[in-house]
Amino acid sequence: MRRTPEQLAADQTGPAPAIVTADLSGKTLILVGANAGLGFEAAKHFARMNPARLVLTARDEAKGEKALAQIQSATGYTKAELWIIDLANFNSVISFADRAERELDRLDILIENAGMMTYEYEQVEGWEKTLHTNNLGPGLLAIRMVPKMVETARKYLVNPRVAVVSSDTHYWTEIEKEIIASPNILATLSSKEYCTQEVMHHRYHDTKLLNILFARALQLHVPSSPAITVCAVNPGLCFSGLLSGIPTDSEVAEALRNEREELAFTTEEGSRQLVYAAIGSLDDEETLRGKYIQLSKVTEESDFAISEDGMIVQEKIWEEMLEIFGNIDPKVSEVAEVYLTKA
Repeated sequence: MRRTPEQLAADQTGPAPAIVTADLSGKTLILVGANAGLGFEAAKHFARMNPARLVLTARDEAKGEKALAQIQSATGYTKAELWIIDLANFNSVISFADRAERELDRLDILIENAGMMTYEYEQVEGWEKTLHTNNLGPGLLAIRMVPKMVETARKYLVNPRVAVVSSDTHYWTEIEKEIIASPNILATLSSKEYCTQEVMHHRYHDTKLLNILFARALQLHVPSSPAITVCAVNPGLCFSGLLSGIPTDSEVAEALRNEREELAFTTEEGSRQLVYAAIGSLDDEETLRGKYIQLSKVTEESDFAISEDGMIVQEKIWEEMLEIFGNIDPKVSEVAEVYLTKA
């Protein structure tokens, strides 16, 4: 599918889909990135559905505690918990996953809300920071949570979900053939030599494409019985803190601010898509498995994502991630051996 600026404008200026609701009594939900923006608004929606446990994450404890108090004040829900995780730090992700294994009796919903945007190259732990934050950190966490979700499915006869927050910006990028042919796609995409200023200007788009490919790959490799639903979701262009990583006086920031003024949904409206990915279409899980959701509907991904090259990249980065994660966290290799199917 191709997506034109005219289609974007039409979607963004139309009515936002209504919020979906469900009774979450007894269920456990993890919402990554909940102290601001889309995650904060989604957290309020989920709190009103009364989950048994609502684990909200933040990188900064003080900001997280402030958000927790605001959510309680707005909803009256008193069972929300703040856990700290930094997706650009593998040890932080591993510690979070270890804690979830120890402390959670079940895990029904995992929402991976990671949307760092920056046009400046920065490397952390040997990886370009945007790629680390938007793809590698969330990928490691999702894979580590598979055993808990399989256990939940078997014990409680439910269909757990993983919702990966992507973007319609994935329609405007693709992975070049020479990168696809390289021995290691992720390492090449992350290298300083590759990450020119031009590349960094579409790096966010690239990471959102990789989000979709990861969601599809995870869906293909998790057990079919008991079934876990994995989907990717686009919240749309919203008023949020996404531009915080871009210099405010840059031409890019100015252009994005103008576009946002004309077309953006409110943050609350955008958060409804995170909620839909988590609890929408509960009577027909199959419709969402491995799919991309936009405006509360399953929508075809970009031409590249559904192309032969897209499928090749999808499987290659899946294998690369398993190797990367297995080298830093032995439990990933155990998960792959016991819970994940081969290609």
